[in-house]
Amino acid sequence: MPSRENDLRILIVSGPFVSAKDRSALAALHKQVAAFRASSAPWYDVHLKVLSAEHLLAARVHRLTPAYARAPYRATVDALLADGTLFEPPELAEVILATLLAREGVKVRSLTVAELFGDAARREALLAAYPVVFVSATLLRDLSELAPVLALVRRPGNAVVVGGALSGLVASEWPGDERVDVLAVGEGERLVPPLVDWMRRGFVELHAPAGGRVLRRGPSLVLSAGAHPARDLDDLPTPDWDAAARRAGQRWQVIHYESARGCPFRCAFCSYPLLFDDPHVRRKSAARIAEEWSLYAAQGFSRIACLDSLFTRPRARLVALCERLIAEGSPVRWLAYARGDDLVDPDVVRLMAQAGCVQVQVGVESGSASQLANMDKRATVEATAKGLVTAQEAGIATFVTVILGYPGETRATLDETWAFLRDTRPDFAFATPFTARVPFVPVLSPAGRARFGLVTYGGASSSSPYWRHATMSAADVGPLWRELHRRLAEQRVTLDPSLFYGAMFSYRRDRHRAALLDYQRDALIASPWVSAAFLPLRWWSLARLRRDLGRRLPVATATSSPGAGAA
Repeated sequence: MPSRENDLRILIVSGPFVSAKDRSALAALHKQVAAFRASSAPWYDVHLKVLSAEHLLAARVHRLTPAYARAPYRATVDALLADGTLFEPPELAEVILATLLAREGVKVRSLTVAELFGDAARREALLAAYPVVFVSATLLRDLSELAPVLALVRRPGNAVVVGGALSGLVASEWPGDERVDVLAVGEGERLVPPLVDWMRRGFVELHAPAGGRVLRRGPSLVLSAGAHPARDLDDLPTPDWDAAARRAGQRWQVIHYESARGCPFRCAFCSYPLLFDDPHVRRKSAARIAEEWSLYAAQGFSRIACLDSLFTRPRARLVALCERLIAEGSPVRWLAYARGDDLVDPDVVRLMAQAGCVQVQVGVESGSASQLANMDKRATVEATAKGLVTAQEAGIATFVTVILGYPGETRATLDETWAFLRDTRPDFAFATPFTARVPFVPVLSPAGRARFGLVTYGGASSSSPYWRHATMSAADVGPLWRELHRRLAEQRVTLDPSLFYGAMFSYRRDRHRAALLDYQRDALIASPWVSAAFLPLRWWSLARLRRDLGRRLPVATATSSPGAGAA
């Protein structure tokens, strides 16, 4: 353990495992190999990454061709892709943590996961100077991504604390890790004071906040925050993005924001309502949101990405916020998550647009009514479609997500999802394969497994655990994902956000959509050599997945014992 004289210097390590901030191909490959070796079920993730890499590389290669140089859409694409502002800011968890530590009088430095792997000299200098490391695992998907990070930050005599969303996802079955002193579960606002007190006591006598608990797990401690006594979030300190910008030596146009924790809905696939060690939904008031956004605007942050799972509930708060923002001259542009049925009222949607909303992100999940019922989505296809159209008519861009392969999925339900996207034509659509990564979501409960004949393998040490249910398996989804994306591109239905993510705030449907659809079609369909080059890699990764899946979850197991093989 570090000495008490050094206990007020903390290095925060944060960010996703794979990032647009990766500058070294060798370091990125090193990360991927390390995660592969640590994974209990790696081939589903490998296959999906192959498909994604083909997709992204095709777009990059197309921009190098003479056909692109002559294309009428070139100027539009170049201008939008040059924006890239969404990739620049640090994650919100880092900013919140640094704000809380500063209030406790702690000296803080930050290092992204990309920098951790890519800049060895800086890493070693910071680890030598900062004897306590806080790892924010909010954007790490599983233990196979956490393990390589821990291998780089753990040093003889230092202390390592791991917190963030992943901590809550794995805590119940986590056996401990000799590289982790404390696994922190729950809200940072309740965890930071006892952790700093533990440091000042010489790393002995870790005490939980009121309602929390401390447990011993092998060589590690688990510190749980418990439920917050307040029923709203207005008492929380404002995340200090201005200080974060000063530490980084740059100022971002876009910052991330959180106005709620928890969710009033309980979709069967979603872990978000369960992340905060607190079953209640807690929100900031409209007045507090407007106050903070005006402060950020005055500091030079003009764009806000809201990370709440559902920003548009309750409606009274949304309306009050929009009215306040309009009265203040709509000082920022913002995007937020919404349910489609929250957008059916044109008066409310127009108010959002006037208040600076430029995009809504809607979890459509499926165009099939039967699949929505399987997901306990409590939404209708018709209301969601109406909400998307209403938003588009008000000039707000629509970004939708769909889940492929969720239990009950068939070719017929996938065709319904295709038809929904074709008919509603959202601006962006992101298709994500079904994942069995979070063990305590409702669909992975014993009842959910029995209902769908669902079996899984891999658990918390795999980014994409294997699964099989009565109508589909993990090996079926990749080809379907690729087919859907190419179909959407060929018929100019919607845009893939992975190709344009940095342009989210700059995009305007009336000015940019047609040009970007032409570019996407040409990049993914009219440039067949990238597809041909990836064909052997697609076949190889899919063959390895099928073989490993058959070994881990044979069909006989899924048929005879729906609950067997669960990880």
